[in-house]
Amino acid sequence: MDQADLALLHEQFNDYFIVEQQINLNVKPFENNLPDETTFEAIIPAPFKMVSELAALDQSALKSLNRIGEFADELASFLRAQAKKIDMMMGYLLVQQDDQQHRRRSHSFGGSALCFFNATPYEAGTLLEVKMFLDHGEGAVFCLVTVLDSLQQDDQYLVRTTYRRLREIDRELIVRASLHEQSRQLKRKAELRMQQGNR
Repeated sequence: MDQADLALLHEQFNDYFIVEQQINLNVKPFENNLPDETTFEAIIPAPFKMVSELAALDQSALKSLNRIGEFADELASFLRAQAKKIDMMMGYLLVQQDDQQHRRRSHSFGGSALCFFNATPYEAGTLLEVKMFLDHGEGAVFCLVTVLDSLQQDDQYLVRTTYRRLREIDRELIVRASLHEQSRQLKRKAELRMQQGNR
């Protein structure tokens, strides 16, 4: 990868909001050249396709309930129960995809960037295959990223990457998860301030 391409990817790194959160990842070098979109779709493991499509269906189903009227609450409760059952099954399938040999912890992520810790640095421009396991039942994502740089922090490296192949439906999942995490962090900070103010 030449310097011009790398510079363009550095600009893309900040396209979306990034939140600091540690989630489980599987990271390994991608052995082939960057595939086109069609080839990329074909290599996504089935559970990762299913989980993001189910999340999108949940969102659209709940929006439709607003138009139903007085039975909307009962129907929403039923649909949430069904969704919870499906989430439990998907959780089991996704656990099978989590390979401890390739497990890493993220530092931060957003709609255009993913940063994680690694024992050794990666060379800028390296293409990696990543499986992201989002917290709070928010799904999982399969993507390809390119390494921008590896910054030494104590005895490990913070590897900064940007997405090269990521389905739009999965980008929406990541953005939604990052916004939910930001909301949780702000709520925790407000609660902490209230506790400190009551002392």
